[in-house]
Amino acid sequence: MTHGPAATVLPSREGIIVRNRWFGSRFVPFDDIATFDAGDLMTSDGMTFGPSPGDAEAVRVALAPPVATGSVSRDAPALSTYVSGPWSPARAVRTLAAMASAAGASDVHIEPHGHHYQTRLRLVGQLEDFSTFSLGDGARLIAALKHDAGCLPYRSDLVQEGRIRRDGIAADVRASFLPTALGERAALRLFGSLIPLGSLGLPAAVLTGLSSALQGRRGLVLVAGPSGAGKTTTLYAALAHLARGSADAHLSIEDPVEQRLRPAGIPVDQIELCPERGLTAEAVLVGALRQDVNVLAVGEIRTRGEADLALQAAHTGRLVLAGIHAGSAAEASRRMVDLGADPVTLADTLRAVLFQRLATIACPACAPGCDPTCTVCRGTRRQRVPEAELLTFGGGR
Repeated sequence: MTHGPAATVLPSREGIIVRNRWFGSRFVPFDDIATFDAGDLMTSDGMTFGPSPGDAEAVRVALAPPVATGSVSRDAPALSTYVSGPWSPARAVRTLAAMASAAGASDVHIEPHGHHYQTRLRLVGQLEDFSTFSLGDGARLIAALKHDAGCLPYRSDLVQEGRIRRDGIAADVRASFLPTALGERAALRLFGSLIPLGSLGLPAAVLTGLSSALQGRRGLVLVAGPSGAGKTTTLYAALAHLARGSADAHLSIEDPVEQRLRPAGIPVDQIELCPERGLTAEAVLVGALRQDVNVLAVGEIRTRGEADLALQAAHTGRLVLAGIHAGSAAEASRRMVDLGADPVTLADTLRAVLFQRLATIACPACAPGCDPTCTVCRGTRRQRVPEAELLTFGGGR
């Protein structure tokens, strides 16, 4: 059979269009791309044909995203090249998340710069440039992110947020979209795998004291620190430590849920706050008090009502773990009183306060030089380590 001209591959909202001027076009939905074969192309009268090598190569290149290597210098231009051509939005989103994760990023920023979009990764606490896209490609990528996050892809004038599920990973990607004067801005928060309590890097004395405080059947354990200090990571590690192999009932109240615990084999029921549907922290806490749970975790205490209800839960035979913004361990208890917590009840229930923050140090594995292949810092020459202090009290005995 004589082969026609090589196929071209064009993106559409619901899939791709594989077009050959001799044999016509074939629409392939995104859901079918994984199993699509270039030999499936048909003529307008339904007859199959054997594609030329150019046809197969055009489809292969269009559908095969670059592989994440963990190297920013290699992955950034590969992603830019892929997004500048015909591409599957779903695969582009997965590739961006995979590359950011492989590089060790905690956040991805996609920012409009007037004539182009700039993508930056937060690596070891600092933002660093990654890929650059044209205005059209950047807008298409943000639309794909919104689609996967459950937002409205066709609205760029709204503040939107959602979450993107990752296959085989219990942690979602939290996505936020914001209209700016130069175009729409997107930010992604990537959550890694759960870290065991003993692998958080806490000093030995702090870890021993915290483990002892978690053995109580009632009382309040606070995890304090500034934003981005890893409080949620520590709360998850403590909750997993308590729940694994336990017959007790465990419940967490989060805004939002960052790790899905039951799919990871940890028996914890998680509730995500949604004030629009009446799921406020106070309403959920009231309901939780009637659920006969043994261990209750609260992502963050922000209001007087939340502080009072957390103390009530701890005072009536439950172990409560909660996060709170504070500048030191001593300040955390004062913060609870400032929120309106009764000092007498607080003294009777408070078991421990863990204060932590993340400090940036030179990578000990490759300092003073920079080793791009270093598996510890991934070539950033920096490493973040926790600094922690623990105060223990007599409450909850």
